[in-house]
Amino acid sequence: MGKRNRAALLPTNIPQLQNLIKRDPLSYKEEFLQQLRHFESSRAIFELKPEEQSSDFQDLINFIAQVSPCYPEETKEFPDQIISLLSKHYQILDAELRRTMVQALVLLRNREMISSTALLSLFFTLFRCRDKILRDILYNHIVNDIKTSNQKAKNNKMNKTLQGFMYTMLTSAEGAAGTGSENAIAAKRSLDVCIELYRKNIWNDAKTVNVIAHACFSPVTKIMVTALQFFLGNNEDEGDSEDEEELPSIKAMQHRQNVSKKTKSKAKQMDKLVAALKKKSKAKKRAETFNFSALHLLNDPQGFTEKLYTHLASSRERHEVQLMLMNLISRIIGIHKLTILAFYPYLQKRLQPTQKDVTQIIAIAAQGSHDLIPPDVIEPVIQTLANNFVTEHCAAEVMAAGLNGIREISSRCPLAMEATMLQDLTEYKNHRDKGVMMASRSLIGLYREINPELLKKKDRGRNAAMNMRDYKPSQYGENNHDGDMEGLQLLAENPEEEGAGEGEWDEWEEASEDEEEDANGGWINVSDDENDLNIKLSDDEDSGSEDEDGNKKPKVKRLTVNKERRLKKKGLLPKDDESEAVKEENEEMKAKRLQALAERKEKMAAAQLLATTKILTPADFAKIEALKLARQADQKLNPVRSGSGKRPNPSDADERAEGEVSIGSIIGPRKKAKQDYAARMESIKTGREGREKFGSRKGSTERGSSTNKEKSKGKNFMMIAHKREVREKKKMSLREKQVQLHAHIKKQKMMKH
Repeated sequence: MGKRNRAALLPTNIPQLQNLIKRDPLSYKEEFLQQLRHFESSRAIFELKPEEQSSDFQDLINFIAQVSPCYPEETKEFPDQIISLLSKHYQILDAELRRTMVQALVLLRNREMISSTALLSLFFTLFRCRDKILRDILYNHIVNDIKTSNQKAKNNKMNKTLQGFMYTMLTSAEGAAGTGSENAIAAKRSLDVCIELYRKNIWNDAKTVNVIAHACFSPVTKIMVTALQFFLGNNEDEGDSEDEEELPSIKAMQHRQNVSKKTKSKAKQMDKLVAALKKKSKAKKRAETFNFSALHLLNDPQGFTEKLYTHLASSRERHEVQLMLMNLISRIIGIHKLTILAFYPYLQKRLQPTQKDVTQIIAIAAQGSHDLIPPDVIEPVIQTLANNFVTEHCAAEVMAAGLNGIREISSRCPLAMEATMLQDLTEYKNHRDKGVMMASRSLIGLYREINPELLKKKDRGRNAAMNMRDYKPSQYGENNHDGDMEGLQLLAENPEEEGAGEGEWDEWEEASEDEEEDANGGWINVSDDENDLNIKLSDDEDSGSEDEDGNKKPKVKRLTVNKERRLKKKGLLPKDDESEAVKEENEEMKAKRLQALAERKEKMAAAQLLATTKILTPADFAKIEALKLARQADQKLNPVRSGSGKRPNPSDADERAEGEVSIGSIIGPRKKAKQDYAARMESIKTGREGREKFGSRKGSTERGSSTNKEKSKGKNFMMIAHKREVREKKKMSLREKQVQLHAHIKKQKMMKH
């Protein structure tokens, strides 16, 4: 009787029928076909009034999607029917029913019963629906589905189709009336999908980047800001919360399992933790994927930047959006070394101390400068900074920001600085404010390296003054190809990394070198550094003696003993021990300098030899890039080993690698501002939290410990039996005990009051 009742209830009890079909599909095929016919009739009725809510139709869709793997032949038309319903009536469907249809299609796609291209094209169209929950479901499925499709190998056919569809979605938003329009919402979500797939290193090609670049000119502000943030790198550190979530300690879990009751659930939890830790350790060991910045993949950087500047010049967006546009323009100019001459007068108007976010504008002006821009264009920017920021009537913070900005611009375009301007700015090296003083001295240090001739003699320093003879100032447009020679030097330093076929050239090169040396008598290395401090007084032939090689030594002017003594007394000459120490120090520095120069010449000669005797293949260029990346990684891990003894700021190295100037380098070190009364009181109250009230403990019942009398009450009787108080207590009479008891009662009453 029970089985009959269950069979009679099956057509109306869909969840129970679904359970039974999954267990035994053949036995319940008739019941499934009955429900399938019911679905067909319900669908025909639903298409007459698609805006109405239908819970029965919703349950049937969910039921057929769940059991469709059991009857693939009978349900082969089911996905196309759902796709047809959604594509026709997605705007007017009930939200719950539309969500159920989408989830049924996702389930069928996960079971590979429907192709990815047709489904994802529909899902991009469904982004137009005004249903935030549905858009989140679509977004997550699209990202995960494309990631799964490209996991083993790149599915280029599907990727190109979807990228073209996304470009169509973005262009459809250009005629949107506002941010809340349907096309704008769909375009914004499509752009989010593109950015997420690029960030996950799935779509990291130039086509994806240029699709996102097209969104920078969107009339919808949200879409434009999202694309600008992508290129500026503001969205790279958002995700990966799942990868970085902290796992509990495995030792603590093992200890808890040992001391507490052992159950199956705790054992499963322990196994899950071990598996998660193994997965995390494998991810750490996995080789890091080095990705080009998106700015390097732009098809036409010059045209893109010119369009961006035109958009900025005519834009009426709020200040923050204009600042992002300026930042992106300057970043592209600095990385690709472009020339947008109208951009610098635009920035020059905003270089005022009262301008909002002026430090960021100074940083933008610095990162948009490079050595291929005419110095006449950059010079007014430096002049404006000096006139508006580096004056005595400005605050110390303003002066420091102006000097630091001038230093950053001059480091990228050193020819834009005049000697008179530089010497005026270096006068602030003894300023009373530490920030201004450090900014001025950093400018002096910069020009000691790049062009010491512009500095005053007293500011050049010893090393720069000694190297003045060999110094040749660089000219505008001069390119020394240091980057190319640097790569060849790395390839020459690692001969095991070079490609095959190099042995064919070795004998020929050595023979040619020997022949040239025999013909020319060899090269003679002449160094002027050894004779820097010697002064030749006459041009006579007998003016100097000859050394071992037959070369004439110049005659050195020597002081008389009396004159030397008088000069030492006046302090114009150092004493003997001091002069010896100075001589030793000078000789040591000279030896180090000569050794570094010889090593540099040797590396350059090896690189030139490699450049003239070997035709570099694509494999060699790939090895050069790998060696550069390895050296950069080594410099980040061991910054002290990479040249100077100082450990650089890691953030500065990362920013310079991307062509960005940080606001911190413009502001410079600042003295901590004095707190006002409200801030001081707030810090005092914060410090008092969790602390006992300060003051006397007189009258309080709380004590740090108990008295000796209280302690004696808890002791064993044999420990205190020998004490005088105990022995006298035994000898007390009844009257004495009565008096003592009355006195105790009276004392207790007085204490209560």
